[in-house]
Amino acid sequence: MAPRRLSFTAEVVAELAPHVPPLPCCRAALLVGMAWAGEPGAARAGAELVTTRPVAARAALGTLRADRLRAHVERRRTPRRVRYRVTVEGDPPPPLDAPERLSAGMCCTRTLLRGAFLAGGAVSHPERPAHLEILARSAQTATALGDAFGRLGVDATVVERRGRWLATVRTGEAVGVALSVIGAQGGRLRYEEGRVVREMRAAVNRRINGETANLRRTADAAVRQVEAATRLRNDPVRWEGLPQGLREAAELRLRHPQDTLERIAAHAGVSRSAMAGRLHRLTESARFAGAVAGNPHSNPARGGG
Repeated sequence: MAPRRLSFTAEVVAELAPHVPPLPCCRAALLVGMAWAGEPGAARAGAELVTTRPVAARAALGTLRADRLRAHVERRRTPRRVRYRVTVEGDPPPPLDAPERLSAGMCCTRTLLRGAFLAGGAVSHPERPAHLEILARSAQTATALGDAFGRLGVDATVVERRGRWLATVRTGEAVGVALSVIGAQGGRLRYEEGRVVREMRAAVNRRINGETANLRRTADAAVRQVEAATRLRNDPVRWEGLPQGLREAAELRLRHPQDTLERIAAHAGVSRSAMAGRLHRLTESARFAGAVAGNPHSNPARGGG
């Protein structure tokens, strides 16, 4: 059996997880981001991180060990999914989620968002409508993550969905920039490739739909014109009363029922707009004839041709 293919979110997480920040301030920011993201109420404030992703738990352990902090991981199965609880040891343990651990540097802002995405982020497949989101533990942390995106030039919004708070990015260009700022350069390249495919497919679909609609309208008009010419030709009095140009247009449409307006005009040696006007007057004459069929003293409206 073929191995199961990773989702695009899993690919981005796998790209981000192995990299331990080299600077202590950035390592602190990564852990703060991981502590701010995920299911509300899943972890105790301070010395715990909870994630559903084993790769994120390993990333947290590696970061803590780089700071010479002892920690352990506990795997717990819940009714919905497996959770991994990373607990820092110490007396007292260092507060992982404290905002004061963050510096004002842009590198730390990027690393904060990287950690949050590792623990609770998701991004749509490149060929689907653009959407990136990070599940936050509270409205405050969701707002802080949205502000962090804003400092890096990414337009993000904070929304509440079924009692859970999320920082979301919803435009194609912004999602690409967000992937870059959290360090997923490979994910950004694949996302942009998929975005080009998606936009090209959408453009082709729009063009096909437009051409199909035009063909449908052209076919419907041709059917109406054939019906109008047939009705008028079956009424010798009205047929003889038509101007020469309208009779010629009717005969051409009857001889060439499937031809386009351009080809009908070419057969008559007139412009497309002139032929369109003649066929329009033809259908109006047939409609008038049908409306006054019971009145022998009525004459159809005449037009030049």
